[in-house]
Amino acid sequence: MSRHFYTAPTATVAATPPNGTHHALVCPGAPNFSIVMVLRFHDDASEDAWEALPGVNEHYLENMGLTAPAAAITAFAPWGATAGMTLRQLFGVVRTGWPAWRT
Repeated sequence: MSRHFYTAPTATVAATPPNGTHHALVCPGAPNFSIVMVLRFHDDASEDAWEALPGVNEHYLENMGLTAPAAAITAFAPWGATAGMTLRQLFGVVRTGWPAWRT
């Protein structure tokens, strides 16, 4: 199973959710943004359409060693995210706090 991870404006997720099997969570420290895990898009066109929406950003495995941006730390600070974490460490915080991750 291939998982895709995104952040997107919460309003966009509510109005135009991904066309496929997905889970979305409003970021606890930044409710205007959500993290979205797409387990499977229905087709390539659905994936392309979702990724073309304004504010939708995919998070790639090859970037997990980078320092997490301040906005991402703020978004998950209520769950224990702290400045200086890498994206990998931040995703560990999210995984711990988001039961859907374990599906």
